[in-house]
Amino acid sequence: MIPSRRSPKALAALVLAAAAVFGAVPGASADDHPGPGVQVVAEAPSVSYLWAGSHSFDFSLDGGATTQAGFYQNIEPPLSSAKPSDLSSGADVRSSVTNQGDVTIVSQVHRSSGDATRFALPKGQTFRAASGWSVLAGGNSGGGQLRVWRASALLPVENAIGGRVVAGIPSGATVYLVRPGGSVRYAAVAYRYQGVATAGLVDLATYSFSPYATGLSASAQIFYNDRWFATDEGPNHTLSVVRVGSAPGAEPPALGDAGPYRLRAVVGDHLVLGDPEPASGAPARVEAVSAVDGSRRTVFDAAQSGVAPGQDGAALATAPDGTGLWRVYHLLPGGNTGIQAWPSWIIASTEAAGRKSWGLGRVLEVGFVVRSAP
Repeated sequence: MIPSRRSPKALAALVLAAAAVFGAVPGASADDHPGPGVQVVAEAPSVSYLWAGSHSFDFSLDGGATTQAGFYQNIEPPLSSAKPSDLSSGADVRSSVTNQGDVTIVSQVHRSSGDATRFALPKGQTFRAASGWSVLAGGNSGGGQLRVWRASALLPVENAIGGRVVAGIPSGATVYLVRPGGSVRYAAVAYRYQGVATAGLVDLATYSFSPYATGLSASAQIFYNDRWFATDEGPNHTLSVVRVGSAPGAEPPALGDAGPYRLRAVVGDHLVLGDPEPASGAPARVEAVSAVDGSRRTVFDAAQSGVAPGQDGAALATAPDGTGLWRVYHLLPGGNTGIQAWPSWIIASTEAAGRKSWGLGRVLEVGFVVRSAP
């Protein structure tokens, strides 16, 4: 085969197109990841994960404005319908926000069932974040109290009139952070009241806030899933974690420092770290820290761009496999190590073991052993 003369970035787009048409072939094992013998020479384009659901995800390449969709190879979408009254089905809901004059329109679509909703926030309600079927608005200095909205057709009348005010946040507090994460049952919220910062989770089923940390700096990173609320704070990036549902006032125990890495997701019982500080000289690895005992292990010896949490408690990472292909990996809880790394879409090929593998034809010639998910 004659090597292609296209640029690596153009080839990467072609490889992604091939994956969309033919379907990327899973790697040899869910727990396999690049071994130390694989030398990656060529660079794949930077992948930005814009949204991650339970069966599909959105991404862009090299900071481009074009949004593309990808699909996990180890997950089959459900055939049943999904409605806002079923919070758990929201793990595959993608929300978009538009403004029509003074009115904010929230449009939602379930990416595997096709069910969709559309509703308007009233004038003066500032959109803050969307988590599954739930939308959080207000809570800042100009938007009044923090409220939870969902499509009103199947919900109580008070939601249709004014949303549901989140209980447990003091009147007059300024909510400076609203972050969706690895659960559609909860949303992370941090507010400042009388000079003290408090962070925790809003239960989107009961519309109530539970505090899990106080005195956090504004730069602290917060990630969570249904089991754990985790923070990354301070110059040493100290990791702390508390189990969701713990009694108010229970201080999160520290798990040590993240070093040059940053907290990017919580998967199962593990905090997932990535994105080393550029000045640190640390390799671009993905690591996992057990929320139970603090033990630490390497998930990928080489990785690229940030790890992104999914609404279902999984995460996405970009890493090369043992054949020299860059792939999107779907990180799920389970397996012998607590995290399973399922190879999914092919992003771009690399040069490994002295063998070039650029181009569509070469990618389709590579052979894999296909194994089903456990």
